[in-house]
Amino acid sequence: MKIPKSEVIIPSSVTPVLRKIGQMAEALKTPAYAVGGCVRDWLLGLAKTPDLDVTVEDGGLVLARRAAEALNARLTEHQQFGTATLDISSPRMQRVDVATCRKETYSKPAAYPKVVPGRLTDDLFRRDFTINAMAVLISPGTFGRLIDPFKGKADLSRGCLRVLHSRSFVDDPSRILRGIRFLKRFELRWDAHTRGLLLQAIASGLLGELNVGRLERELGHMFDEPNPRACFDALAELLDDAEKISHGK
Repeated sequence: MKIPKSEVIIPSSVTPVLRKIGQMAEALKTPAYAVGGCVRDWLLGLAKTPDLDVTVEDGGLVLARRAAEALNARLTEHQQFGTATLDISSPRMQRVDVATCRKETYSKPAAYPKVVPGRLTDDLFRRDFTINAMAVLISPGTFGRLIDPFKGKADLSRGCLRVLHSRSFVDDPSRILRGIRFLKRFELRWDAHTRGLLLQAIASGLLGELNVGRLERELGHMFDEPNPRACFDALAELLDDAEKISHGK
């Protein structure tokens, strides 16, 4: 797969930490990447990044342990997921989640995924939308280079929210609710094919497959958005359109 390359301006507030982690990853002979929502926000020119996600293709837990020692950070390991969280208090409080690249498969709709080791493209492909499926290299010599195999930057530029594959909402129906939040927060519009998949998923009752805890968590996140009413109005509109589909109107 040909991967487009360009540079991303990383905020100065997080540059020292990311450079340090990138250097330590290079010593372990693995490239390191900032991934997900932070990349999206940097491309939008948003400097405030409360949480950072870093992934490497090998040895995420080893890297996290070394980074915790070097940065005098509090380390919390999540052995079952192969991930760790660094809470760095100096010079300002920063939280960094460190993981090893992985791929996911789903045994049935709305099930928790089975996770196995993967490469960077696998890790990006498991994400919810293309605008969240980008990475930025933080290794020395390539610091700030964008990795964008699914054209998330182009979708962000044209204000479009698009899933990565046709089973996205079947695998994880909570992506419907997350998508609404992104749509309203960043003033985006649904990709036509994505909206069709979304309505079909709702009409098939897939939101009802989510367990209560996941559903409550996603709805709670909606209340935390800058304009929660717009989110719930958008959800009501989608539910109404999906009902028309289910009744063949």
